[in-house]
Amino acid sequence: MNAVRDIILLLRAETSYRRLLFASLISGLGDWFNSVALLSLLLHLTGSGLAVGLTLAMRTLPYLVMGPVGGILADRFNRKTILLVSDFARAILALSFLFIHQASEVWIAYAGTLGLVVFSALFSPARTAVIPQLVQANHVSQANGLEQSTSGLVIAAGAALGGVVTAAFGTPAAFIMNAASFLVSGLLCWSIRIPNDHLHQRSRAGTGPLSTQATRRISFWSVFWRSRLVQIIALQSLVWPIGGGAINVLLSVYGYQVFHTGNTGVGVMYGALGLGFLMGGLLTPRFTAWTRQAAVAGFLIEGLCHVVVSQSPSLWLASICLVLATVGAGVGNASVITLIMQTVTQEVHGRVFAMFDTTSSVTIAASMMATGILLNHVPVRTIGLGAGLLIVMASVVTGIPLLRTKLPPKAGNPATDGDAGVDANITV
Repeated sequence: MNAVRDIILLLRAETSYRRLLFASLISGLGDWFNSVALLSLLLHLTGSGLAVGLTLAMRTLPYLVMGPVGGILADRFNRKTILLVSDFARAILALSFLFIHQASEVWIAYAGTLGLVVFSALFSPARTAVIPQLVQANHVSQANGLEQSTSGLVIAAGAALGGVVTAAFGTPAAFIMNAASFLVSGLLCWSIRIPNDHLHQRSRAGTGPLSTQATRRISFWSVFWRSRLVQIIALQSLVWPIGGGAINVLLSVYGYQVFHTGNTGVGVMYGALGLGFLMGGLLTPRFTAWTRQAAVAGFLIEGLCHVVVSQSPSLWLASICLVLATVGAGVGNASVITLIMQTVTQEVHGRVFAMFDTTSSVTIAASMMATGILLNHVPVRTIGLGAGLLIVMASVVTGIPLLRTKLPPKAGNPATDGDAGVDANITV
């Protein structure tokens, strides 16, 4: 109850962040509508998994190029403008799927998916980077926890609602609702006032303490090489997804081939996944004083629970362990993001978060493809055991240096601190 009360107080106090959160919740649900409807349509028209596989690949490969570009744009241009352009562009692109009626038009699915991912790659780092500009410094951990809870809610409800809408009203209705979700998200972002968005604009105008010379000194690579924290989390974003990508593939395989429960089993496991993230987000603010410890323990618990899932004799034990695993992942993810927001200067947040997103997305894609190949030669439970152990290893390899790292002073928050701390934050 205290966690729910804290969330209500946070949303009441942070009006702009509340709108940003609701915007992401609505567009996230729309994404699931689109995913369920599009994959269903492709299977219906082609009768082959190849079109599905290519579409899923299109959701990852653009991040190789657009992830870094999105980070650069988020740090050099008005972040609110990036959010608006991305949302309204996706609202238009989402309607392109309405023109797919036969197998010869499947190319539209590839092109439309590619376009959506391009603008999502621009949207994501700008959205993450803007959070500490919208909330008070003492609310950052709560906000990041709420982000994880919202992700869990979207996972748990999105697939189910997407399936219901598609079954009841057909794929065109799902595509239209997805487009409408981006439109609503854009309008909500339009109403947000972002303090000092963007800080470099004042330097161009020649006002404020942030001079052009000071801005030029804030180089992403200088921050990267001088920040032990950023290096450790970058390593984690490279190593953890090797196991995480395999887990993404195995959830459906567990349901069908291990527990023999078909769609019901898959649904239960994805529901457990969403519930875990929801609970993890609610728990995160409880560990504000032990953020690093919470991050390390969370990821370690996640890996150990996936080891148990891989050897579980029943669906229900596996689902309980999956809830615990994603509670750990939710706490770990929120804690890591909080550490970055609190200690790294905001002028490079876009590029830092884009680097993490790009690295993890590409590694997860490679892991998923490798897992698909391994499933033809290696038992499912063996792959699951290996994936869980890889996550445990990643937690240990990055957790020990993270606990030993001396963190710099917290970076200034323009939403609360005005213009203080810019030069002090150049060295992270």
